[in-house]
Amino acid sequence: MRKELRNPISKTHALKLATMGKMVVNKATYVFIRALTSTPPDGWLHSPWHWYRFPFSLRKHFLWSPSVQGWFCPEDESAIECMLHLPSYEPVYWVSPKPGDVFVDVGAHVGWYTLRAARAVGPAGLIIALEPDPINRHQLEKNLALNKVRNCEVVPLAAWSRPGQVRWRPGQQPVWHRIDEQEGSEVIEATKVDELVAKRNLERVDWLKMDIEGGEVEALKGAVATLRRFRPALFIEVHETLGHLNVLLSGLGYSIVQASFDEPPDKHGWILAHPNGSNK
Repeated sequence: MRKELRNPISKTHALKLATMGKMVVNKATYVFIRALTSTPPDGWLHSPWHWYRFPFSLRKHFLWSPSVQGWFCPEDESAIECMLHLPSYEPVYWVSPKPGDVFVDVGAHVGWYTLRAARAVGPAGLIIALEPDPINRHQLEKNLALNKVRNCEVVPLAAWSRPGQVRWRPGQQPVWHRIDEQEGSEVIEATKVDELVAKRNLERVDWLKMDIEGGEVEALKGAVATLRRFRPALFIEVHETLGHLNVLLSGLGYSIVQASFDEPPDKHGWILAHPNGSNK
């Protein structure tokens, strides 16, 4: 599966002929630059000469993501990077919902996991995607519509340990927005996952995915009843919170079964956790 998810340069295409022309020029330019230049310190993906950035902007164009096997329309470059390159730096193959599952996507961003999960769970399943940022949410909803996804509910709220207003800190890129109760310059509405689940009278929750830039511990505190009742698998992006997560998960009868960190030893990375004794 990992091979299938890599190398979007040869498989990415566009919906419109004009956009396809821009992509061909971008890719040809990128190949030429790579042949003449040494690898940048931060790698080619973050280089200003990468094909999804240069020489033509691909923002607001309809593009095909090989890894999602679906269309998307990015408003910013972080959305393009996510939809085209996420499998190259996240262990996405850990996430494996089955037909009929209920998948809660906390921090859905523009929908990479949402779209994949929606296809995997099928018409008998359900996706609940939380995305409080209006720019990200607009792209998420557009991407769902482009791919005719009908088994997903988009919720315009953040997940936290309490409902109500919380302080929100916008990042330099939309993918980095987060709750910051000390220094947040804006205010948004939050909910507890437990309240969300109870209000929808859900009879199962099979997966809980979180990517919320350091808010994962507080959000999990608001999901304790859900974890105790339904015992979902957990896929969580970690932002210097592994110690607190370990304590919380252990108290709830969970064990981390997979972990990967790109900023060692445990500053930033991803964990997959299962309830003890589970055969998930």
